[in-house]
Amino acid sequence: MGTIAFKTSLAALALLASAGITVADEIRLISVGGVKGALDPIIADFTKATGHTVKYTVGSPLVVSQKLAAGEAFDVVVQSAPAMADLAKLDGLKPETRVPVARGGIGIAIHPNAAVPDISTADAFKSALTSAKSIGVGDPAMPNGSGVVIQRIFAASGVMDAVKDKVKVVGLDPGQEMIAKGELELGLMNASEVRNFVKFAGHVPGPLQDYTNYEAAITTKVAASNAATALAQMIASESAAQHWKAARMEPRAK
Repeated sequence: MGTIAFKTSLAALALLASAGITVADEIRLISVGGVKGALDPIIADFTKATGHTVKYTVGSPLVVSQKLAAGEAFDVVVQSAPAMADLAKLDGLKPETRVPVARGGIGIAIHPNAAVPDISTADAFKSALTSAKSIGVGDPAMPNGSGVVIQRIFAASGVMDAVKDKVKVVGLDPGQEMIAKGELELGLMNASEVRNFVKFAGHVPGPLQDYTNYEAAITTKVAASNAATALAQMIASESAAQHWKAARMEPRAK
């Protein structure tokens, strides 16, 4: 799979803008919610540096896939690698522009006043799950969603039978609202999507962690080609790495 050279830094973009080389465009960006925490500040940096504006649409993996498959017009897309491969099969993107941007793992959310359980090792993590009275998870029927990943973690942990009667399939925000109200003891979800009204208890430990790899690409519906390329470069750049890390994700910039 070919890639464009995604090495443009924030300083380089700022230089172009100050030199008056760029012309302000509106870029249509669509992404899954799992990367929003990183993309929001990246977009702010990009807009400040270039003068381009970004019309940003966020949706669940299913909604994003449906919009793209239906032919809705976007310039840049950020979603999981499997979903990007599906879009490529539909000739919905420029394959040479696909580039890894980050990977994200699963984390645990608990009540703001609850004591953080020990999940530092695989055995401790298993014990925390089997001891919990209730566990919220995403829908495992949603393609490329966290629910699918969490089911793999349960299977790898060998706790599927022990937790099946206490697992509740809940929406991302409704589930975290239930945790905040004390209606669920804990929830598993993308670590990048743990809200600030609950407490982040940590990531699933390394031996059992299961990552989602995210990519950026330019679609075949692109209108503002140069500006879209600049945005994709920014998303995958070293200057954006700090924002991926702040969102509890691992940047792929080299």
